[in-house]
Amino acid sequence: AYTSRGCSACGHVDKKNRPDQETFLCTSCGFAEHADVNAARNIAARGVTSWAVSHAA
Repeated sequence: AYTSRGCSACGHVDKKNRPDQETFLCTSCGFAEHADVNAARNIAARGVTSWAVSHAA
């Protein structure tokens, strides 16, 4: 949830971070990137965290 609204740099989530379909601009830290790339980074980070938890001894 909210992978397209969350900042992959600082984690700030806000609807205003997506001023349009293609643009991601964090209202907290100023990080800017294509919205799809930012969302993909968030999804990948969650995958790594889930994998680490599921493979913990």
